[in-house]
Amino acid sequence: MDASGQSETPRGDFLAAAALDTAGGAFSEAYGRWRALRFHGAAEEKTAGLEHVLQCVWYDHLFPEEGLRLDDGRPLRVLSPGWWNHGEGPDFKNAQLEIAGRLRTGDVEIHLQHAGWAAHGHHLDSRYDHVLLHVVFERTPPRQPPCTSAGRSLPTLLLADYVDASLERLAETVVTDAYPYGVAAAQGACAALAVWRDTAALEHFLNLAGDWRILYKARALRERMDQLGEAQAVHELLLAACGYGPFKQQFRAVARHLPYDRVVQLAHTNPLLLEAAMLQIAGLLPEELPEGNAGAAHHARLIALRREHLGGLRPLPLAWRRTGVRPNNYPERRLAGAARFLARTARDGLIETLEGVWRQDLSPIARRRVFEALFPDRTGFWAEHCTWTGKSLMRPMAPLGADRIRGIIGNVFVPAALARARRVRDRLREEQVFAFFAALPRESENRIMRVMLPRIADGLERLKLTFRMQQGLLQMHDDWCEPNPSCRNCALLAHLAARSPEAVPDECGQI
Repeated sequence: MDASGQSETPRGDFLAAAALDTAGGAFSEAYGRWRALRFHGAAEEKTAGLEHVLQCVWYDHLFPEEGLRLDDGRPLRVLSPGWWNHGEGPDFKNAQLEIAGRLRTGDVEIHLQHAGWAAHGHHLDSRYDHVLLHVVFERTPPRQPPCTSAGRSLPTLLLADYVDASLERLAETVVTDAYPYGVAAAQGACAALAVWRDTAALEHFLNLAGDWRILYKARALRERMDQLGEAQAVHELLLAACGYGPFKQQFRAVARHLPYDRVVQLAHTNPLLLEAAMLQIAGLLPEELPEGNAGAAHHARLIALRREHLGGLRPLPLAWRRTGVRPNNYPERRLAGAARFLARTARDGLIETLEGVWRQDLSPIARRRVFEALFPDRTGFWAEHCTWTGKSLMRPMAPLGADRIRGIIGNVFVPAALARARRVRDRLREEQVFAFFAALPRESENRIMRVMLPRIADGLERLKLTFRMQQGLLQMHDDWCEPNPSCRNCALLAHLAARSPEAVPDECGQI
C-alpha cells in the first residue's frame, strides 16, 4: 500500500525488476513475478480478472469432455460453449448442451462463486431468463439453486471439480488476450475444409451470400414502402443506421415519432429547428447547461427555437445506455448529424435526392463520393463535442464518421434503390445498383465479422474483403452459425465437405 492507502500498481515493479535483474540473467523470473501481480490490485479488479480467466476456461473447453455432472447429478456434455457475449446480458449466448441425453440450446453465465448470480442482480433481470446453466469455480453445491426473473431454477456446473489447477495458476498459463478470436475454439468445422483453401471459391460463396442479404433487405424495405410510403420507410431505415448497434431501436422510434413530412417542414423553416426537434424527442436537449459551458450559445439557439415552434413536443421515454460506446458515437452527436443530413436533402426530398445521384452517369467510385458529399462536414458545435458538457475534441470530427457513412450507403441507399427498381421492374437500374454494391469498399469489422473470419477458414489474410463479402459473412452467421455454434448436423457443412479441393466457380456461377 502507498501513503494514500491505495494498492500499488505493478508497472513500476516491472521496470525496476527489469533494470535490476537483466544483468544477472534473471529477467524471465522478474517478469514472472511482475505478471503474477496482475491480480493483486483491488478486490474488484482481481475478481474481474479471474472471472475472465474462468470464461476462457469455459470457452476453450479446458476441462474434461467426458464425465461432467451438474450439481443435481445429471450428466452434462458441452457440444458448444456458445457465442462469447461482449455486450450486456449473459456471458455466452446460444450454448449447445446435452443434459441427461437431451439437447438444449440457451445461454450460460459464469461466476467465481454461487453468490455472484444474486449479487449481480441476474435473478431480477429478464435478459438472463434464457440462461440454461450457471458455471462457478466451486466444489460444493449452492444452498439454494439460482433462479431467473421468471422463477425458473437453474442447474450449476461446479467447474473446480474438473480443473486441476487453481485459477491463479491458470491465469499464468491462459493467454487471455487471445480470446475469443485467436484460439482454436474460435474455428468452426468448416475452417478445416479443403474447399476453402481456394480463395476464389470462398470469395464466390461470400458474394452469393452478400447478394442474398442485400436483396432480402430490399424486399423488407419494399414492404415498408408499401405500408408507409417511400420517404417514410427510408427515413426510418436511415435513422436506424445512424443509431447503429446500441441505439438502433431508439433512433427508429425518433423517426416514427417525427414523420418525414414533418422533417421537411421543420428543415424548410430552419435547419437547426430539425436538430432541436430530434434532440427534444430523444430527451437529449437539457433545459439548461452549467454556467460558462462551451455549448451555451448553440444550446440557447435550440432552446429558443423549441420555445417558438415546438411548445407541445414531449420527449419519448428512451433509455440511452452508454456503456461500451465510444464518445464519438454518443447519441446526441449521431442525431445532430442525422438532422443535418436530412436538412441538406430536404429541398428536393430524400428520395428524389438519392434518385438524382443514381441517374448520373458515374463510375462506382465517383457515385460513392457524391453520396458521401451529402453528409455534414466537420463544422458546428457537434464537430468539436461529444456531449453538451464534455471537453472539446482535440480536432474537429464530422458527427457521422466516414465508416458510418459507408455503412449507410451500403445498408440504406443500396437497398432503397433496389427496392424502387424492382417495384417498377427497371432491370437496367437494378444492374447499375448491383455493380455499385459490388464495388463498395469494406467497412470496419464489427463483432460478428471478427467472430466469423476465423470460424470459417484459416489464412483469410489472403482474402481482400469487400462490403459485399462482409454482408455475406453476416448472412452466413445468421443462417448457419449463430443458431448452431457446435456445427452439429450442419447442412452447409455437409454440402461444402462434398466439394473437391479444386472446386472453383465455373462460368455459370456454380462451385
